[in-house]
Amino acid sequence: MSSLLIQRGGSDISSVQTTDTRVSCRYCFCPIDPRALKCPHCHELQIKASTQQSLFKRLVAVLGIFTALLSLIFGLKEGYFYIQQQVQQRSLFTTYLNTADHFFKLDNLDYAELSLNKALAIEPANEQLRLRYFLLRGQNLLREVDYYGLQMPDEKLVIMPDLVTSGFSLVESALSDTQLAQVYITLGRLLQYDRRWESPMGIDELFRKANKLAPQDADAKYWYGEWLFENDETKAAYLLLQKAQTLEPNEAIYVTAFGRVQAERGDYALALLTLRRAIELKEEQQTLQSIRAANKAVGLLSSALIAADQQQPITGEAFFSLSMSERLSLIDLISQGTGKSDFRALAARLFHANGQHTEAEVLMRKVLGRYDSRSNVQHLMTLASILDAQNMQHEAQEIRSMINRKVEGALSEEIMEIGVDGKHRYKMGIKVTRSNDSSDVIKVLKVYQAYPFAKAGVKEGDELLSFAHRRIKNLRSITRLLLDFAPGTEIPLTVKRGNKELNLSLVVE
Repeated sequence: MSSLLIQRGGSDISSVQTTDTRVSCRYCFCPIDPRALKCPHCHELQIKASTQQSLFKRLVAVLGIFTALLSLIFGLKEGYFYIQQQVQQRSLFTTYLNTADHFFKLDNLDYAELSLNKALAIEPANEQLRLRYFLLRGQNLLREVDYYGLQMPDEKLVIMPDLVTSGFSLVESALSDTQLAQVYITLGRLLQYDRRWESPMGIDELFRKANKLAPQDADAKYWYGEWLFENDETKAAYLLLQKAQTLEPNEAIYVTAFGRVQAERGDYALALLTLRRAIELKEEQQTLQSIRAANKAVGLLSSALIAADQQQPITGEAFFSLSMSERLSLIDLISQGTGKSDFRALAARLFHANGQHTEAEVLMRKVLGRYDSRSNVQHLMTLASILDAQNMQHEAQEIRSMINRKVEGALSEEIMEIGVDGKHRYKMGIKVTRSNDSSDVIKVLKVYQAYPFAKAGVKEGDELLSFAHRRIKNLRSITRLLLDFAPGTEIPLTVKRGNKELNLSLVVE
């Protein structure tokens, strides 16, 4: 059967093997059968194309290569520019962070906040940057709020909702305990001024969490203590503020707060020393808030000295175990930062007790100004004593006479006549003890002859009980009634003389 197939092919086996020579493909140069119409390797046709077709194919090939080259070039170019942009963004990001650090060191929080905002625009998903931005914005706003208090302009609070929201969003972030405590503290402080927040317990919880997360953080102790102090939990506040100033003894904010609580508790021996230290720390402070705290300590020390003087006179031998030089040192510290009248009067008394009469006189004259009978009696007495020590008895005696008249006027009231100019003037002619309390006795100190009360039979030492059947509380009780009667009218008057009540009649004049 195989011989038949061979014969049908028109040749025998030997002739097939002789003629089966391989040729090379015109395109891939692989050996192929010379009778093959298409290369089994590259699948290109082996018949000759026309010259036009050949040129077209070559053109297409050239265009393909050119397109491929262009694609490669543009791809490399785009990649290059992308890399360049990333490098520039990273450089700009670092620049903004460094700028923020620079402004923060200068205590210019507005510009520091602006710089961080630009950095955050480059990396909005950066959690550490979001934390830093929130804390800085909170610090910037709270610094103003703490300064203005209830007078804080509304326009400064417009960012509060956004700030509070961003703070609570950070609570769910992967933060360290210390960082989370900072977020809680800032939120607790912000919410005290947020008019939309109505949960004091929520604020207390935030401070409590912060204190638990950072037990050795002075700021957590301080702000929790301040919150408790404002809510009248003085004992717990005292312990927290004591711990805060122990952890950071050179921070004026903590020392001032602790001294304030000591003074509130009446621990003046400790409060005076603590507040003095807070003032002396001023030169070491770096932030505006710390400097403000040291300045605030001046007023607190002044108030504490005045309050302490009520318990133990500052001129006495034992004034809370402070020597005279230590007391004068406190006065000197306060004098540089306050000019309140009560403090100047106290300082004048101390100078006078220490023999510094000239300095004492200068201070008292500043306190009293152009004094008269309406001036403070205690201040007038201090000035008179200072003048005596300088052998200025004439002015001292004038002051004492003024004091006597003032004291007498404070204890009594006198009316000779009442009425309106141009109309009838009613005569009275009586002087009685002054009283603002309806339970006090109105005692007659003097009656003037030829005046209605003397003519009615009223005498010195009598007690006025009623006039026109109305109870007498003071001389104004009589004058109001007297204006309702015409001259010549008889009005019933009751007085008490000794143990007897006398019914008299007063004729209106």
